[in-house]
Amino acid sequence: MEASFLQPVWLGGQACGPGPDLARELACFRPGGFAPPDSIVPEARALLARLDHALRPLPEATLRAHLRDLAEIVNAGVANPLPGAALEVRCAALWLACAPLPALVWEGAVGREALRQFRFFPSVAELVAFLQVRSAPARCLAARLGLLLADVDRRARARQRHALREAAWHDARPGLSSNHENRE
Repeated sequence: MEASFLQPVWLGGQACGPGPDLARELACFRPGGFAPPDSIVPEARALLARLDHALRPLPEATLRAHLRDLAEIVNAGVANPLPGAALEVRCAALWLACAPLPALVWEGAVGREALRQFRFFPSVAELVAFLQVRSAPARCLAARLGLLLADVDRRARARQRHALREAAWHDARPGLSSNHENRE
């Protein structure tokens, strides 16, 4: 089974995910283990920035429009459609429950998937759970990228501290050459 962070994520209508080198590194990455290659860092930072943007909630007006469209599509396809007033109340409850969900849950064919998922009009909890599942691969990928980049940044800070300590040590002892100078 493929790891959830390697599944394609839809952002802006396009499949988005790590390239082969970054995917390989993410699959075997362990914080504190071997240092990731520097060649993957720019791709990882760019992908994490895109994911962070896509994992933010939608503006209120856009969310209301998406929820209304989804509720009408699901209502038309279930065995127990809600009448107009009940559908309006359900949409209001959905808006409250779905406000913190990320924008990317609305990417792709959410209506088609909901029609296949629900035979009866779902409760608010069922619909929220359905939508949260859609964001799981992106959340997992963002978390994995965050760990990788935090490890890269930690290693860079450690190298910088080491270089500063070595420079201070050599500045305090004039006339001594550094190990790097002896090797050249």
